[in-house]
Amino acid sequence: MRVLVVGVGGVGGYLAYKLIKCGVDVTIKARGEHLNAIKENGLKIIDVDKEDVVYPKTEINGKYDIVFVTTKSYHLDSVIGEIKPFVNKNTRIVPILNGVGHFEKFKNLDAKILKACIYILSNIEKPGVIYKKTPLFYLCIEEDEKIKEVFKNCSDLKIKFSNDINKDIWKKYLFISTFATLQSYYQKPTGWIMEEKRDEVEKFLDEVIRIAKEEGIDLEDEKEKVIKQALNIPYNSKMSMQIDFEKGNNTEVDNLTGYLAKKSEFIDSYYKKLKNSLKSS
Repeated sequence: MRVLVVGVGGVGGYLAYKLIKCGVDVTIKARGEHLNAIKENGLKIIDVDKEDVVYPKTEINGKYDIVFVTTKSYHLDSVIGEIKPFVNKNTRIVPILNGVGHFEKFKNLDAKILKACIYILSNIEKPGVIYKKTPLFYLCIEEDEKIKEVFKNCSDLKIKFSNDINKDIWKKYLFISTFATLQSYYQKPTGWIMEEKRDEVEKFLDEVIRIAKEEGIDLEDEKEKVIKQALNIPYNSKMSMQIDFEKGNNTEVDNLTGYLAKKSEFIDSYYKKLKNSLKSS
């Protein structure tokens, strides 16, 4: 089975690595210095305190059985056009991105789209190197026999083949939209947000739960779980959106905050300030 991983950052890089270690035929689509470093030295993974190197294929050709799309949401329009020649009606395309509104972008591709979300704390440490900071890895993916086949030898990965993937995605979105927004707004890590802005965290969570309910997703039981999760991760943890704001990079604010801002005046106040900060930077 041929697998293409598009986007080799913290999510895609680690996923490509684990699939290669499971014996899967993996090709990657990366760019720039990162791709050059991988071609020259391999893809290095620092998994908490262990290091390893794999050598993924980098020449993209033919049709692929599975395509994992793990880019940032602001790259999606170009990426979808780039992968179109390499998929067909038998291909499974698995977008693993933050948010809930991006799946519609794939509907014109002649392939089967499978929804998914992932819990992982990892990032590009430097070109060619992925650093996974904690043991956390939990992939929720829509039930599909072809996907089960590709992961059949990956017994060390925690994977849920879901029959209720929309709820699983909204559960992830509840956490990440809240903390990505508040961290980026205050330019502070998770621990500070929980210590100093607990009331805002709870109100933000309540708003996301309300919006989810309007879209047919019941998250009433998830609020306390999210709070407990936030209290248990490292104090200085930062979402990738906060890091992008700090570096002046493109951000996923439209996907993580803007989608909700259309449905909540409370969230819209954060969104407007964040958008204004991008315009002035």
